[in-house]
Amino acid sequence: MPARAGARQGYTVIELLIVMVIIAVLAGFAYVKMGPALQRGRVRGAASVLAGDLQYAQVLAARNREPIVISVNTATLSYQVADRSGTQVFRTRNLGANGEYGLDEVSATPATLEVFPNAIAAQSATYVLGLNGYRRQVTFSRAGQIRVATIP
Repeated sequence: MPARAGARQGYTVIELLIVMVIIAVLAGFAYVKMGPALQRGRVRGAASVLAGDLQYAQVLAARNREPIVISVNTATLSYQVADRSGTQVFRTRNLGANGEYGLDEVSATPATLEVFPNAIAAQSATYVLGLNGYRRQVTFSRAGQIRVATIP
């Protein structure tokens, strides 16, 4: 059928703006609901990476047959895995705002951990990673066991 003369085709600018406003409001609600879940995911990811790097330090110590030191810098929210003398750095991670995880809390007790070639540590260590109040704890026992847990 032919279209009537003067019949309107398409949408007006006002109709398009109304649809765009509705989409923006829905996206805002979705971000408010998903924001905390994304932040918790970043903390969990950072804790998993730290646990993996602690295992990597154990493997390096065994392979190189010399102690490996994990040093945490709480001011820059970063850590590094290096040999005992510090001349050879195997891995460095920035967990703070300049890193990929954007955490606002990284603490370690003690600040340095020495892992021996038999995977035993000089002492046990506790690392706490957090973002906006959500925190995960990574523990390294003297026997070389690594555990990741949520802090209530």
